[in-house]
Amino acid sequence: MPRAAVNRVFTARQAYDEGRTRRQVRHAIDSGRWRRLVGDALVEADVPATPQRLALGAVLTWPAATVAFTTAALVHGLPVEDDDKVHVFVPTRRPARGRLTPHLVPVGFRDRQRLGPGSVTTRWRTVIDCLGRLDPDESDRLLAWVAAHDTLPTAELERWLAEHPGALGNARRRVALRRLRSGAVSVAEERLLAILRRAGIKGWRANVPLYDEIGVWARADVWFAAVRLVLEVDGEEAHRGRFQQDRTRQNALVAAGCTVLRYTWADLTARPLAVAEEIDGVLTALLHKRSA
Repeated sequence: MPRAAVNRVFTARQAYDEGRTRRQVRHAIDSGRWRRLVGDALVEADVPATPQRLALGAVLTWPAATVAFTTAALVHGLPVEDDDKVHVFVPTRRPARGRLTPHLVPVGFRDRQRLGPGSVTTRWRTVIDCLGRLDPDESDRLLAWVAAHDTLPTAELERWLAEHPGALGNARRRVALRRLRSGAVSVAEERLLAILRRAGIKGWRANVPLYDEIGVWARADVWFAAVRLVLEVDGEEAHRGRFQQDRTRQNALVAAGCTVLRYTWADLTARPLAVAEEIDGVLTALLHKRSA
């Protein structure tokens, strides 16, 4: 492996520059000691093709490219599906090379960060790209995760839409912005808020960080501050793979004097009236207890 390798990713050109002959490089590839990763990039046979290495392989192949879209999302640890492509934004048209998939999209300096000899879109720009270009269901799942993890400030999305009014995917991004503003960042949360409004239930706020309220590092889907009641929607989008974390969080809320009610998609769609009656009943009991 050449000394110039980055995270064990390198090119034949780097091997030549360090004195290896074309015959030596060809033998290393043909014998299986080295294998092609993506584009011009090579790795040793036992090196796994992680998102970070695939991204490095893309910019080692095309240094003027910016790793983007779902590839950048995987580099940043965002919960998107791997579509088995390596996406890059490029300044001039060029054909795809196997998994290496170019998109003719300009990227401003503040929208990218360094990655080896090239760059990757910043975390927030990656979220914005994915919200608009993923299919609706995956976009919704990403939005719910983003809101739960405070990854995309609403102001950043507002600014981007104002600066790029005709960009592909803006219809989906405007849906995302509306949900971020309302506090209902998933379809399930929208249904819960609609149930509360139809039932005339007052005194709540949506998508509320609770540290300043009660000293717990948590975010409530719905928060009734007067009686410390938390409503939670058990949607997979925001809570995927977080069973233990959610239970620890719920215990912290209960220890802080909160009552927690959890609702599933089935609750919200099959029994909305029962949900409204239960919430109203718990509110009444908590208010009575508080005034006793």
